[in-house]
Amino acid sequence: MEEKIVITCDSAMDLSPELVKEYNIKILPMIVKMDGQDFLDIEEASPDDILGYHDRTDDLAVTAAPSMQDAFRFFTRFVHMGYTVIHFALSSGLSTAYANAVAAAESFQKVHVIDSKTASVAGGLLVMRAAEMLREGNSAEQIIAECKSIIPRLQEPFLVDNIEFLYKGGRISALSNFVAGLLNVKPSLYVEQSDGTLKAGKRYMGKFDGVSQKFLRESMANTRGMYKKHLMIGHTGLSNGFLEECKSTLQQIADFDQIHIIRAGSTITSHLGKSALILAWYNKG
Repeated sequence: MEEKIVITCDSAMDLSPELVKEYNIKILPMIVKMDGQDFLDIEEASPDDILGYHDRTDDLAVTAAPSMQDAFRFFTRFVHMGYTVIHFALSSGLSTAYANAVAAAESFQKVHVIDSKTASVAGGLLVMRAAEMLREGNSAEQIIAECKSIIPRLQEPFLVDNIEFLYKGGRISALSNFVAGLLNVKPSLYVEQSDGTLKAGKRYMGKFDGVSQKFLRESMANTRGMYKKHLMIGHTGLSNGFLEECKSTLQQIADFDQIHIIRAGSTITSHLGKSALILAWYNKG
């Protein structure tokens, strides 16, 4: 009998609705906490809700991992339909989403949970590769092996315009926040693939429009080893004109088959605030 496989991920993997539909990805929502209430990411709360909550209250919305019970109920639906589940979770270095999903998967024989060791559009890129392999007729074992081999090769630099959310979230000190504001510093960040945590990168000085072009060119300085089927441009509320300009710059640097512009979801928005720019690709093995 042919193996039935479904590709799933938590909502922090940041795929656009169009890509979710195209690749038939099933989403386990993260939890968004605002005004003392819990909301399901995507279904009941959006990144704009998170930004609006901050504007209204001056407080940060908080995102949380789906519980073990949430993951168990989610997996049960597919297992009962005869599917083998390949599930991608937000980095274990950033969230308990992976641990909770693993605990839930122990109740099933055919649920495989992969620690993406990343977040946002790099995770989405990984999920897309799994879905492509499924279309090509690969087995669950082949998909899992390939995706695990890609994870150490994922690249995902971030550029942050306003560090207020990082400061309020406790990720930078009051002094760093003051100095950055005074000097108009735009920090870059990246995900360290060895442990899946977020690290500080280079600091850029100047207005976001200007430094973003430098960020793009420096991030893409070595394109020789890149897998060029997909490049992801993620963002937390940047204008269409700005994003198209970024896309044009990247097309001049490297000849990617497809460049996807994706609005980052609630998890990244709650950490970085408005006007963050994200790139994601992976290198050849």
